[in-house]
Amino acid sequence: MIMKQTLLLLALALPAHAELLATFHTSRGNVTVSLQFDKTPQTVANFITLAQSTRTRIDPATGAVIRKPLYAGEKFFRVVNDPFSGQYAQTGSGTGNQTGAPGYAIRDEFDPALRHDTYVLSMANAGQPHTNGSQIFLTGGIPIPEFDDTYTVFGKITATASQTVLDAIMSAGSNGTTINSVSFQRTSPAAVAFNEHAQKLPVCSAFSGKLEVTPGVECIYHTNAFLPAGSVFQGYRSLNLQTWGRLGQIYQGSGSGGDVDRFILDGAENARAFYNISLVTYPDALAPASFAGRTLDMGLFTSDVMRFVFNATGQTGVFTFTANPSANPFFELLSYTATPYRAELIIDTITYGRLKFDCVFDSENTTKVVGRNISSQLQGGNYVGLSNGGVELSKP
Repeated sequence: MIMKQTLLLLALALPAHAELLATFHTSRGNVTVSLQFDKTPQTVANFITLAQSTRTRIDPATGAVIRKPLYAGEKFFRVVNDPFSGQYAQTGSGTGNQTGAPGYAIRDEFDPALRHDTYVLSMANAGQPHTNGSQIFLTGGIPIPEFDDTYTVFGKITATASQTVLDAIMSAGSNGTTINSVSFQRTSPAAVAFNEHAQKLPVCSAFSGKLEVTPGVECIYHTNAFLPAGSVFQGYRSLNLQTWGRLGQIYQGSGSGGDVDRFILDGAENARAFYNISLVTYPDALAPASFAGRTLDMGLFTSDVMRFVFNATGQTGVFTFTANPSANPFFELLSYTATPYRAELIIDTITYGRLKFDCVFDSENTTKVVGRNISSQLQGGNYVGLSNGGVELSKP
């Protein structure tokens, strides 16, 4: 009898499945979330490392590279509590409003088993695919199915006590609840073994170099190395060390490093200023540095496919179109702009004129990068949408 009772107590003490728990200690009580690290490993890793400040990030106010914990001390700055719009409480900006971010983005991780049912933890984004940063939201007792496959669910709140606290957070409204701290607990060998530092998260770092200022002309930043593959060079500027503005960014695509080591930061009007320069390197960047020697397949309406075969320059080549085999095959790449997971190409053809493809790169395998595209055609000075479809880009 004693042996059976001991076994029963042990069984009750063990978790029903592998759990990595995050507890928000708030001014209204604790909310414990079961993080879905097996289904959304990069998202969970991003959340843990931001909360524990075990990685650097970019200060959204100044652009400086910092290592400082997020979430603790923040309020739920936006709370929606509506039977029609749903219930959710948003936080994690680092600024107290919706403008904050960690200076980088991570990819979406959608899983059919993780839906916006009642009481989940999900990622906010910038309104486009693969733009998750640090902002998160907790949902209440009303499902929000329209959020599915738009925002990444990465945690579940199953305990009744936590759900009750979350209901109180919803009732308190925007800025009505403060997160005092966030703690973590791993209740199984699988959770203990999960390595948040092995999930290909972006790396934020200073990018060494020197400023060359020509008063009244320009300010140039000379880096000590070329941009590495899959990296973003960015700068912030201040004229008084009180207010800072973002200058923009330059993306060096995956596949090869850059060949430029000087960047004009300012023109004549602001050549004398203070600057914070940083580099964000994406281990899983998908948008390429060059199309040289690659084949790009654009899926269009129905099952039609435009195939662009680039030559060694990556600027011209020949294409075929399944819907019109007699089309003139010559094309030229007029412009290409990209971020780690998105790209815009404007391609000039003889038969169809200028075509624009807005691509989202979702994943890769050993031979190709795959994703989605929206295609449009220049008509009367404006690009007119044609269709949505898939995109496949061969690897060199």
